[in-house]
Amino acid sequence: MAGLAALGGCARARVTTTVQADGSWTRSVMLTGQEKKDIQVQPTLEDTFVIPSGAGWQSHEEKKNNGDRELTLERTLGAGATLDGDVGIKAWPGGKLRLTNAVTVTRAGPHRFEYRETLQWKGEPSQILGQVKPEDLAGIKSVLPKPLATDANARALVEKLAVLSVPVLFGPVDPLLAMGLLHPDLAARRLGQRMGTLVIKALQDQFGDQLTAAQRKEVARQLIQDTFSSARMTPPDPAAATSDKNNTGSLTPLMFILKTPGRIVSSNGELDELSGEVFWAMFDAAASVQDVVLTAVVEVP
Repeated sequence: MAGLAALGGCARARVTTTVQADGSWTRSVMLTGQEKKDIQVQPTLEDTFVIPSGAGWQSHEEKKNNGDRELTLERTLGAGATLDGDVGIKAWPGGKLRLTNAVTVTRAGPHRFEYRETLQWKGEPSQILGQVKPEDLAGIKSVLPKPLATDANARALVEKLAVLSVPVLFGPVDPLLAMGLLHPDLAARRLGQRMGTLVIKALQDQFGDQLTAAQRKEVARQLIQDTFSSARMTPPDPAAATSDKNNTGSLTPLMFILKTPGRIVSSNGELDELSGEVFWAMFDAAASVQDVVLTAVVEVP
C-alpha cells in the first residue's frame, strides 16, 4: 500500500449519505490527512480539504498511530435539501480550490427518494485533451481504412480515447489506476478489456455505416493494442490530469457510500450485496474532463 499512500499524499475522504424512511438524510464526511510537522513535505489535512463548517455540523477527531488525523463531520438534512461544497479538494501548495460538489436527496415517487451528487472540477483545465502528437495521429490513421484515414478523423479519435480513458483510470467505478500501482500487467489487461465496448461505440458514433461491425471490432482491437500496449502511445498521465500551475499533480482518493434502511432500486455505482449499500470509488481527477454525477434511487419502508 506504500504506492497508494505516496500517490495521494496519505490524504483521503470517505463520504457516507444515509437516507431515512422519511427522506431526511445524514451526511458523514470522514477526512484523513497528516498532522502539521516542523518540516512539511506532504500536505496536511487542512492543506488538502476544505473543512465543512457552519450551523448543523458536528465534528469528532481521532489521531492514528501512523501520525494521521481522522476528522469526521456529520450533519442531518431534510428531504429536498441541497448541500454544497462539503467535499472540497485544494491544490497544494497554494490552496486553490480544484474540486467541489453539490448533493441533494429528493422525492422520486411513493416511498422513493433519489440521491444525486455532482462533482465539479475547479482547477486548471485538464491537460489530457490537446496532447495529440504526430506519432499518435500516424498510429490512428494506420488502422483506419484509407478513405477514413484523415488527420481530422485521427485527431477526433485520439481525443475520444483520452476522454473515455478518464473514468476507467480514475473512477468513479473501480479505478484501474489503483491496480496499476501494484499489478501493472493486470491493470493493462483490464484497461483493454473495459475499453473495448467503449471504443466500438466511439467508432459507431463517428463513422456510422462507413465501417461494418467487423471493421469496427478490428479497428477497436488494433487501437486498444497500439494505444495501451505499445510504447508509441500511452494512457493519460495522472499528473497531467491534475496539472494545476501551483499543484504537484497528486491525486486524492475519494469514496462515496449510500446507505438506507430500505433497498436500492437503481444506481450508477457498485452495489454491495452483503451490506445493501452502494459505493463509488475514485480519484479526484475523475472530474477533470467533465462533471462526475453519482445517482441512486432508494425505496424506503
